[in-house]
Amino acid sequence: MPETTMLDLSGSEELCTEPGALERVRRAYALLEPGGRLEVRSPIAEHAFAVRAWSRKNGVKLTVDEASQGFRRLVLEAPAAIR
Repeated sequence: MPETTMLDLSGSEELCTEPGALERVRRAYALLEPGGRLEVRSPIAEHAFAVRAWSRKNGVKLTVDEASQGFRRLVLEAPAAIR
């Protein structure tokens, strides 16, 4: 089973430093191994909207999009290695 990297954006609205929430998602996704997964969690609805739009625009597979205990859970999956 592919490894899952967790990215918690809970404190992103309080942080005034860069990078922003979506840039953190982009950077974490870029570091995934082939077939790897990135689980993004945030209680902020705008983060989920941004991640959904970014994944659609960039052809990134979104395998999970669900509400869970006060936050939104989204799982992005990197393409598997070509053999």
